[in-house]
Amino acid sequence: MKRNVMECLKKERFIAILRHIEPQYAVQAVEALYRGGVRFFEVTFNPGSETTITDTQKMIGDIRHAFGDTVYVGAGTVLTKSYAQAAYEAGASFIVSPCTDKRVIDYTKKKGMLSVPGAYTPTEIMTACQYGADIVKIFPVAPDEIGYLKNVSVPLSHIPFIPTGGINPDTIEAFLDTGAVAVAAGASLVTNAMAAQGDYPLITENARNHIDKVRKYKTGLYV
Repeated sequence: MKRNVMECLKKERFIAILRHIEPQYAVQAVEALYRGGVRFFEVTFNPGSETTITDTQKMIGDIRHAFGDTVYVGAGTVLTKSYAQAAYEAGASFIVSPCTDKRVIDYTKKKGMLSVPGAYTPTEIMTACQYGADIVKIFPVAPDEIGYLKNVSVPLSHIPFIPTGGINPDTIEAFLDTGAVAVAAGASLVTNAMAAQGDYPLITENARNHIDKVRKYKTGLYV
């Protein structure tokens, strides 16, 4: 399964992050994003919430039940092995973290999920790779750090990476041009307020704007 997820992510090159979205809006939000062309979804844990495990499991499970194999659903902000286990039991196919924890990576790999731990410095990125990361999430990254991504990826060109932070339709081309496997965006796509207000057409429009930029980049239509 992991190999298939990796191959499809390299093809799609985009992940929508569902952060702080209430469980009751998850399926409708994903449906709106799906209409806009999104196929990869990261449902994040919220460590500040006492119900985050049950909430995140419900969202992942509901999305899997509603969309089956037409989408890829993973978990984000996976800080502990218990989070990774909860995500796996809910049906997640990839695990994303803001940091590198060997226990999380080991469990993720053992269960056949794609491992995407977070790192920033060259040493951290290399350590994540040595621990078994399939892709490294370079985080946090701001739009004005494109130069940093390009510089750090030169000596570490053998390590696939995804930047997170500052991704929007205006920056997608520049971020992909760093050699990133894919990019991930959240607030520029969907917020809980949008979902709560039923503004799903806007969410679809946001998704389409992001995906159009990704597709133009893949097909070389940028000039």
